[in-house]
Amino acid sequence: MAEFFVAGETLVDFVPGPGATLREVDGYAHRPGGAPANVAVGLARLGSPPAFWTRLGDDSFGAFLAETLADEGIPETHVERVEGKTTLAVVSPPDARGPRFGFYGSRDVTFGFGPDSVPTEALATPDGEASPEGRSLGEASPGGADAPPWVHLGGAALTHPSGRAATRELLSAATEAGCPVSFDVNYRADLVPDGDAAAVSTAVREAVAASDVALCSDEDVAAAGLSTKEGTELARDLLDAGAHTAVVTQGDEGAVAVGSAAAPWGPATARHDGFAVEAVDATGAGDAFTAGFLSRIAGARVDESGDGDRDGSALRAALAYGNATAALSVGSVGSMGSIPSREAVESFLAERE
Repeated sequence: MAEFFVAGETLVDFVPGPGATLREVDGYAHRPGGAPANVAVGLARLGSPPAFWTRLGDDSFGAFLAETLADEGIPETHVERVEGKTTLAVVSPPDARGPRFGFYGSRDVTFGFGPDSVPTEALATPDGEASPEGRSLGEASPGGADAPPWVHLGGAALTHPSGRAATRELLSAATEAGCPVSFDVNYRADLVPDGDAAAVSTAVREAVAASDVALCSDEDVAAAGLSTKEGTELARDLLDAGAHTAVVTQGDEGAVAVGSAAAPWGPATARHDGFAVEAVDATGAGDAFTAGFLSRIAGARVDESGDGDRDGSALRAALAYGNATAALSVGSVGSMGSIPSREAVESFLAERE
């Protein structure tokens, strides 16, 4: 049984070559991507290959992505191949106006997860039973003999009506199975059909409320209409929305995390300012951070007194690990392909310490 269960889109990023504007760019390179797919591969490279529920088209891009996931050690059990064109995400050059990503292809293929297809069997404990009283973060490390998997999902699927329904079903099943849940807001306004903004924002709020850990950037939450605050104040808004731990990434300024009294570490606040590195391509750096953060925080435990880690050391260590993973990922072009191994992250941290 996998330690993690990740759900969401896999797509192809078209990354521009050198040039500040589209007029100056000579061409684009295709790279595997999609926020949940990047997190899944990141977890695999950091030592915890997850089960991954995703959808791929039956075109050549879908075949390319299927081969990539297999090469990364992702089981094909929950990788659906469906008729249609795989979504392409075209990354804008640094100085281009407008959104950072433009999406092309079939939204139905990539984001149209079926609510009747939620692989609930993947969420049960090894004996086939749900954890009777649920499982809190930190209560046991993932993958233990009596532990259901940690569930991670992203917000892009919420832009599709079927994807919203499937996400609700998955969250409900995860709660019933006692799985800890993390949710990456990852709001992409360009994916929201005209007239659906309110429905998508409502679905994002519901997902935050149903999750243990909510992750986002300031821009994600502002675009989704959830909050206009930043940093620690934004994290506290997410706690008010229902999550017991909130993580806000702030690019080259690092990240902040806040836990409520319901979190295993108690009402703790932690910040890590990140690492100074030369960035070649920041595409997918947030996903690399998420993989690193989850791989570290999933093993955190409540201390013997039961009071939790109230000085924030567990959160701070997870932020450092996430920031190190992200820092190493920006050194080359592409999102998924640039995520480092566990050995590389640990070596990087040892050098910086």
